[in-house]
Amino acid sequence: MVIALCGAAVSAVPIGWDIHRREQARTERVALHAASQALRAESAAFDITRRRLAEMSAHRNAATALVARRQPAAYRLLDVMRACADGVRLTLVKTVEEHLRIEGYATTQSRVRETQKRLRALPWVRKVAEVESSVVPESVRRQWAGADTPAALPNIRRFTLRIELRQAPPSAVLAGIADVDGVMTQEVPDVR
Repeated sequence: MVIALCGAAVSAVPIGWDIHRREQARTERVALHAASQALRAESAAFDITRRRLAEMSAHRNAATALVARRQPAAYRLLDVMRACADGVRLTLVKTVEEHLRIEGYATTQSRVRETQKRLRALPWVRKVAEVESSVVPESVRRQWAGADTPAALPNIRRFTLRIELRQAPPSAVLAGIADVDGVMTQEVPDVR
């Protein structure tokens, strides 16, 4: 009987060893699967971060471009308003890439010329041209003034001016930002 027990124990050892190896292999597979899932999650997080950084960089570039355009435009608008002679009222200041288009009304043609002269004196103005200048009809002036107005209304002129801009060099701050962007967009070597 002892021999039978020894034989059963000896035959159970390979079976137990096989069961142990299967459990160990299953544990390794579960650990590998978990590591694979973690790596996929990390890779997805890396891709999301890369996209967000690209969006942030694009937003920063757009904001820099807006600052570069809007700051001078605001100063130009103030300069145009200051350059208007007495008796001149602006109705439209339209900004286009290479020029400004100014429309308005003036009491006399000399007021329009005075405004042109003041505009030409501005440092950012290359050329001022009068596109249109005409006297507003009396019927329209009466509508503006109202029904019960005196018969003698002053002449009002409608005018349109085109102002061509000088090309300004980029500012030092914006050039510094562009340099920083150049540093940030360098490729990082793959370390995997």
